[in-house]
Amino acid sequence: MIKKIILKYLFLYFIITTLLVTIYIIQFNKNVENYLHNKTNQHLLEYKAIYDEYRVLSKLIFDTDINDEKTIEIFKDAYKESGAKKNIIRNRLLNHLKFKYEKLKSYNLKQLHFHLPDNESFLRMHRPNKFGDNLTNVRSTVRYVNENKKYIHGFEEGRIFNGYRFVYPLFTKDDEYIGSVEISFSVLAMVETMYHTYNLNLSFLIRKDVVDKKVFKEERKNYILSPNKDFYFEKSVYETHPPLSTANPKDYTTIILKGEPFSIYDGSKNIIKTMIPIKNPVTHEIVATLCVCQNDDFIYNDKNDLISKIFISYLLLAIVFYLFFKQTVAKENLIKLNRELDKRVTLEVNRGRKQDLHLFNQSKMASLGKMMSNIAHQWRQPLSVITTCASGIKVQKEMNLLTDKDLDCFTNSILEHATYLSKTIDNFKEYIDVNDKDRRILCIQEHMDKVLDFFNPIFQEKNIAVIKKYEEEKLNISANTSEVFEVFNAIFSNAKDAFEKSGTKNKKIVITIKKKNDKKLLITIKDNAGGIDEKIIDKIFDPYFTTKHESMGTGISLYLTYKVILENLKGEIFVKNNIDGAKFYIELPIV
Repeated sequence: MIKKIILKYLFLYFIITTLLVTIYIIQFNKNVENYLHNKTNQHLLEYKAIYDEYRVLSKLIFDTDINDEKTIEIFKDAYKESGAKKNIIRNRLLNHLKFKYEKLKSYNLKQLHFHLPDNESFLRMHRPNKFGDNLTNVRSTVRYVNENKKYIHGFEEGRIFNGYRFVYPLFTKDDEYIGSVEISFSVLAMVETMYHTYNLNLSFLIRKDVVDKKVFKEERKNYILSPNKDFYFEKSVYETHPPLSTANPKDYTTIILKGEPFSIYDGSKNIIKTMIPIKNPVTHEIVATLCVCQNDDFIYNDKNDLISKIFISYLLLAIVFYLFFKQTVAKENLIKLNRELDKRVTLEVNRGRKQDLHLFNQSKMASLGKMMSNIAHQWRQPLSVITTCASGIKVQKEMNLLTDKDLDCFTNSILEHATYLSKTIDNFKEYIDVNDKDRRILCIQEHMDKVLDFFNPIFQEKNIAVIKKYEEEKLNISANTSEVFEVFNAIFSNAKDAFEKSGTKNKKIVITIKKKNDKKLLITIKDNAGGIDEKIIDKIFDPYFTTKHESMGTGISLYLTYKVILENLKGEIFVKNNIDGAKFYIELPIV
């Protein structure tokens, strides 16, 4: 039997703990997913804010320093000339803008590059000696502006430098299209601005095939291979802001090429990496990605909380299941004991009247299980409060959050409920004392309430309403507490059992205590459980008569109630059926 109970509780423990751990892990993964999503959006907004700053700056430079009358006058005939005349125009434009260009470099300007309408490079202010190469198949932004005569902006790799390029069409005052000009800022300038603004660790990766296809061979020294096989590091960014090293760097090329920003958590260094793919403004293909690395303790702490939660859940459930196991074993033992006691009661009754007192004590032992059940119901909430307070003290102590005020609050609550438990034990001891033979003056209303205190948890659980109609005058009898308890315990227990069999919805027990005359008081206990079968109503006070299975009852409780009232309390008891239930009448002499 014990082995089966152990296996049953171990199986339930495994199922419940597995379910709890699964729920905890799902919630943890959801929290991490939401957190990474928020980080992605945050860094994307930060990137867009810095990009917009440079876009506004490029427009300001174009309007104030490039698209002016003199610059246009110098450049307007460049696309018409060739040879020496074209070189003269180039030198005039270089000399005209040299001072401005040097000044604008302090605002992170990287390139000022003029192009002819046929996409020929006319003047690179950063490399004046490199000109004349056609950019049609290299610079899609230049080709776009010259074909559409519209402004465009975005990141693009070039022959010498990559950068964030803002390409503007150029017109004479007569709206004659004469070419385009590019104002660009380096990736390092963007990264530096983000670093100083948001204190982020950043690196910049550029598609390897794009670099190999476009960049002059002698300029490829500005790139370094990265762990992502299809990408180079931008060397200037790499040297200024070295990427955070990880134990086993992973290749995220496949995810990057999907084109959507994303964040991942690297537990080896406790960092979050956010990848922001960058597209060519004309072809919309992924040409680079901005990597934002940030130390972050949120996920690490959440993971530790998960481990603690799982450990505490395992521990608490183990304690709870152990207590339930002990209770189940005790209940099985009690059932076994009751069966043995039933047999003994039968033998003792058969031996004659002189064994009645012994039979009475055995009946009390047989009802001990029900009383213990009532005690358990009364203890459940206080024990739960005490356990919660003790756990609260432990957890807050471990987390250094326990204050004197919290400690006083917890200990006061523990003491209050411990006192309640002690009081319950005292009341219980008073009623089960079989050696209590001293008769005393008892107030029947007060002792009725004490008996109800034992039954209230069961009644509340079974949704049984108790309605009391007491006479205001205190009515006293001569008895001992054990006898009073045994009488009403039997009646209330039978009422509870009757409700369980009847299936009554609005269950209620009505108790009336009143003065019948100067010598007697009358107690009535009425229920609406359907009443007693008329065929057996005259037998319910007979010894060993019961309507229950032998494992559920002995048939002596109402018999002994009858004997106690008649022989010990010198009263009378009888029962009748009313409209919807049974009604017990008890008459006792007033003292």
